[in-house]
Amino acid sequence: MEEYRIWLNFILLAVLISISAFFSASETSLTSLKHIHMNEVKEKDPKKAGLFKKWFDNPNEFITAMLLGNNIVNTGATALATAVALGVLNKMNISGNQALMIITVIMTVLILIFGEITPKIIAKTYPYQIAKNVIFIVNAVRVISTPFVKFFMGISKFIARLFGVKITDNMFVITEEDIKSFVNVGKDEGVIEEGEQEMIHSIFEFSDTTVREILTPRTAVFALEAEKTLGEVWQDIIEQGFSRIPIYDEQIDNIIGILYLKDLIKYDRVKDSETPVKELIREAYYVPATKTLVELLEEFRNKQNHMAIILDEYGGTLGIITIEDLLEEIVGEIRDEFDQEEENIQQIKETLYDIKGETGIEDLNQEIGIDIPLSEEYETVSGFIQSELGRVAELNDQIKKDNYILKVLEIDNKRIDKVRVILPKDKGVTDGNTEN
Repeated sequence: MEEYRIWLNFILLAVLISISAFFSASETSLTSLKHIHMNEVKEKDPKKAGLFKKWFDNPNEFITAMLLGNNIVNTGATALATAVALGVLNKMNISGNQALMIITVIMTVLILIFGEITPKIIAKTYPYQIAKNVIFIVNAVRVISTPFVKFFMGISKFIARLFGVKITDNMFVITEEDIKSFVNVGKDEGVIEEGEQEMIHSIFEFSDTTVREILTPRTAVFALEAEKTLGEVWQDIIEQGFSRIPIYDEQIDNIIGILYLKDLIKYDRVKDSETPVKELIREAYYVPATKTLVELLEEFRNKQNHMAIILDEYGGTLGIITIEDLLEEIVGEIRDEFDQEEENIQQIKETLYDIKGETGIEDLNQEIGIDIPLSEEYETVSGFIQSELGRVAELNDQIKKDNYILKVLEIDNKRIDKVRVILPKDKGVTDGNTEN
């Protein structure tokens, strides 16, 4: 009879540890769930979807119920093990204090391995599969223990308020920074490629960027005067290779439409040479410089448009932007058969660089290791030179600083096209690193 009771107690102990494992696995699987899992189960099992919604809406109640149940069974298991083991160990002439120490060590190991660590590892590996099988039982425990759950949650919230902490149920709100951190970790672990990481980061920056920041400035826009004939502009159109060309009346601030290259297919270069360009244009699409890229992309999609004219606050033309410009902000540079691949920064010698005037200050500083100051008044090398000179730049103008000289090499219609950067001979720079 005594032996039967001992075995019965061991079975009961195993059951209690199993229940502890259940609560541990349930907690880990549910806290690892994402809203997408609820969407997956919604069509297959509406009842489970409803319980998942309760979990997402009020996770603290579920967690408190699971912790309450887990602590009760762990306490019961420890008490049962103590009662059983004391009788056995006393028969082996082991003192009470020694017996308690042995029981404490054994139960700690058993609960940690079988009641905590192992079930949580498994649940972390298969969160959705486990969560959908335990949600009914966990919800039942929550309902049964509601009075105790409310009591303990009330005490916890009161103590938290004493420390200035506000407890909410928004544990599943994922921020932009969270996602970026996940992506960075994924890249470090080899799960996500570097290009994928850059693209995901670009998507987040995309929503915060305005068209002013990436537009092609009016000084760099290829546009045609409306009164010109096809014969006068045909060769220029072919050489430029653009599929859409802004058309202006008298001055570029007055863009009246867009010429589509595909519309020229039905025209003969010789027979229609006297046809005015303005007869071929389509309506232009105008947007303010403050519009975000996300808003513009949505408008491009809805209007099936590929180019927009950017206006300043006075109605003047700031520049243009195309759907290709928007996509390049996400996927990087896109080149077609008409694009000539020319780097903004070209190294001529160890201490000589030729750069485009439109090169960004930050890009140049990083690439060749100089320290052109940043300012809200300019973004490009051309803007910096004009700011330093205090006038419109002329050919061979120079800006001399301690560790670099900027010399204007080419000017097109008062716009700086090319600049030479001259570094001190003792400062050889390659790929942004200083060589001694």
